[in-house]
Amino acid sequence: MPEMDHLKSKNQYWLPNLRSWATDGTKRPLLSDSEERNIFLMGPPGAGKTTVAKVLGKLLEKHVMDIDDDWLEIHWKTSVADKLAELGDEGFLEAEGEEMLKFQKKNYVVSLTGSNALHSRSMEHLSKSGIFIYLDVPTSLILSRCKLMKIDRIVGQSTKSLADILAYRQSIYENSYDIRIIVNDGQTQIDIAHVICRELNKLQKYVSTRGFQNENSLEFIDVAKRGLSPDRGLFVPISFSPLSLAELERLSGLSYQEKALRVIERFPLGTLHPSQLRSIIYSAYGTFLHDDVLPVTHLRKNQYLIETYFGPTASFKDLSLQLLPRLLNVVTENDGVRHGLLVATSGDTGTAVLDGFSRLPNSPIVVLYPKDGVSIVQKAQMQTATGPVCVLGVDGDFDFCQTMVKDIFNDSTLNEEFAKIVPYLHFSSANSINWARFLPQVVFTVSSYLKLVEQNIIKLGEPIDVCIPTGNFGNILGAVYARHLGLPLRRLIAASNVNNVIADFVKTGVYDLRTRQFMHTITPSIDILISSNLERFIYLITDSDYTIVKQLFEDLERNHFFKVGPELHSKIQSEISAGWTSEAECLKTIASVYKETGKFIDPHTAVAVHVASSYDDSENVPMLISSTAHYAKFPTAMLTALQEQPTQTTDMNVMFDILRSLPHHPSSNIHPELEKLSLKTCVHTKNVAANKEAIVEEIKQFLKQFSTQIVGKQQL
Repeated sequence: MPEMDHLKSKNQYWLPNLRSWATDGTKRPLLSDSEERNIFLMGPPGAGKTTVAKVLGKLLEKHVMDIDDDWLEIHWKTSVADKLAELGDEGFLEAEGEEMLKFQKKNYVVSLTGSNALHSRSMEHLSKSGIFIYLDVPTSLILSRCKLMKIDRIVGQSTKSLADILAYRQSIYENSYDIRIIVNDGQTQIDIAHVICRELNKLQKYVSTRGFQNENSLEFIDVAKRGLSPDRGLFVPISFSPLSLAELERLSGLSYQEKALRVIERFPLGTLHPSQLRSIIYSAYGTFLHDDVLPVTHLRKNQYLIETYFGPTASFKDLSLQLLPRLLNVVTENDGVRHGLLVATSGDTGTAVLDGFSRLPNSPIVVLYPKDGVSIVQKAQMQTATGPVCVLGVDGDFDFCQTMVKDIFNDSTLNEEFAKIVPYLHFSSANSINWARFLPQVVFTVSSYLKLVEQNIIKLGEPIDVCIPTGNFGNILGAVYARHLGLPLRRLIAASNVNNVIADFVKTGVYDLRTRQFMHTITPSIDILISSNLERFIYLITDSDYTIVKQLFEDLERNHFFKVGPELHSKIQSEISAGWTSEAECLKTIASVYKETGKFIDPHTAVAVHVASSYDDSENVPMLISSTAHYAKFPTAMLTALQEQPTQTTDMNVMFDILRSLPHHPSSNIHPELEKLSLKTCVHTKNVAANKEAIVEEIKQFLKQFSTQIVGKQQL
């Protein structure tokens, strides 16, 4: 490690302890409303901290201080360059840090030195009086500025190259800031100062799509733990920060993890510190089989697949549900509550929850799935889950399961009964009705667009189309938010199966479930008639008009019907398009793609490919298609399509053998985690009637067993 290796060996409080204070986000004064708080500008030499501080001080009516000129040199009575020459690198950093421990000023905009962040004790001291804003300037720009400025007072410069010094320091800055400001060449100091003001003034509050506002202002960690609002609405942020094309360009070439960090940071995170988020993201996506996490590959013509299935349960749900349990583990630590999970699934969410939350120690997990509405592999994934879990096959459809989850969340008496069985128990949701579960889906489209840029398929700023298999409306809503962040998306297309309520709604403005019959299909993950995230979509495009949302969705709950007015219908059609695919067309698409490319695509992907193919591609605008699951999760449908007749076996291993025997593209091998299913024991085979009383009774029995086996052996 350049620059500081010798220091870390002698001074135990450098980088390791820097992480310990920086990640303690619950104790930072990030959201303090005190007018006396300091604003510390952080970044490498040449980042423009001093000039930006002068403008920012005027805008915020705060005093301004440059640490080099107005603090160190005044106290030392010599220049910083001379002090560095006198003491050497190690001695200088120690002296600088000790001097900063004397800093007691309030109501200042402070331009820190490039090396202040290397002394963790002084940074911890400064953090008690203000927040750190990181001016994230491209390294190439810093190098050119430093060359012009002929800077000669950089710690480490005598033995290391400036590029090495900057790379090392960036790793420190990345674990120290409260707010990142992405700076680009061409931005003036005034521009940067105004962006900082925008971020400082960004409301951290979340509200319900139906108008509920807690008097104590709910923040990100609150909505992550609660899941659903008391008024049955969904939580949404009051504001978020868009990305300019110049800022998007800075994301190009970064890893998926780094892209995810910068996209999620555009939304209010409250007291969740960015360094905590970074750690969570890297841990979550370290479980994925592909180095790119979310690769984009060419399918045919202008169509490109977003391959979302390299997580441990082989569907796009892993991208959120490997992250969510780690997030909840951080934000609920030491809060005196035992957090459980209550989840409804149409197949993929349940399997991803059971894997992801097995990493959250001693938390009871309840999963409801339609017993006849998931694939043989999805069922095997859930029935072989281990740990404190209750997996119930419900004699109903997904919409019934999801309604039960919402009812249980909002039944205060019932939740009190649960807490009597398991003291301090609080159930949260891992469905996309939980904002923290939904938010990572915004990253999918941003990252995939940038992949097309990185592969020289498009130039930054050129439009693309996106087509996504749609059931609960979460994945397509992520693309809508990506557009509102600033991504140049031309068409957003929601692709449905024969349960085509969304396609009909987009076409007519009528959401009508009164006579609609639910259909079991070969695409069970989108066998959904009540698309929960549609509520967030309507809220977003009506400029946060909760009165409209409340009326529409209460009508849907009471009457199974609502109709939007002409103006709102026009807005809906300007935001998204929609189409649907029959069972026969889905099977034909699987077969045709295989014949053309040698690739296997799962039935849900085939729905999107078929719908996408119905749109004119004469302009050769790239079409991103979300490939939402690995094909081997649906072997029955795959063999029916590829053999052009219904398969005669129900044995999962036999079906896998047949699929392996078919000539195929190297990228279409069976997912390793699915290969392991035959080695696991099936333990969760209980089915339950489709009524609340029966489901609640099973949950209570499970909690009693959990209380005896887990709670009885430990103290909260």
